[in-house]
Amino acid sequence: MTYIDYIKNFWLQHNAYSLTVTETALYFYLLETNNLCRWANTFNRNNSKVLADLNIASLKTLSAARNRLKQVGLIDFKTKNGSANVSYTLVKFTEVREQVASEVREQVREQVTSELNKTKTKTKTKCDNSGELFPPEKGNSKKPKPKKPEPVYPTLEEVIAYFEGKLPDWEQQARKFFYFFDSLGWRNANGAKIERWDSKANLWIMDEQAKQYQHGKQSENSCGGNKPSDIGTTAGKLKAVEL
Repeated sequence: MTYIDYIKNFWLQHNAYSLTVTETALYFYLLETNNLCRWANTFNRNNSKVLADLNIASLKTLSAARNRLKQVGLIDFKTKNGSANVSYTLVKFTEVREQVASEVREQVREQVTSELNKTKTKTKTKCDNSGELFPPEKGNSKKPKPKKPEPVYPTLEEVIAYFEGKLPDWEQQARKFFYFFDSLGWRNANGAKIERWDSKANLWIMDEQAKQYQHGKQSENSCGGNKPSDIGTTAGKLKAVEL
């Protein structure tokens, strides 16, 4: 991956997870450090050095930002008890794609399982095994269970507000998303009602981000891309991204 690839990958994750200023500063600091280390697979950085360079108030704040970057799939790191040095690794985009695909598969699996359980519950019939021709009516001592509220579906304005800023063509994608599922009556391919439209929207956004990234990658390759070594040899290009 090139320096630009890492930057593009960061902004894709930022649009999806809304990273903080501290998390953003830490990632670009580690990106520049890795560049200075000639793109080693792993590199070490002292906690005190990072706190001083980024003017972070406490080690607790640094740890929280570091953990957040790991959770969204941008970095990996290892620490040793009693040591202030931390071993960092920048996660490549292909690894992020695999992680996102795994998360999407898990969400789909949970939805399918939930829908199957609901279908089994609806088709299950109660049988009276008392043997009496006219069994006595059961008392109403137990209160009836409250009905599950029907899912609430969004308006076009709510969908546009949810998509805002998460894609370059977010308004167009918001309209496509709304009219697509509205035409289906807000149901899945198996005919079941969609309970969480925002989860569907997140999957739509991640899919569009991946498509747009691949399109941008193909366009970049057709024009010629920069390798990390090219950027590392020119001092002016090393400062192309200011933290």
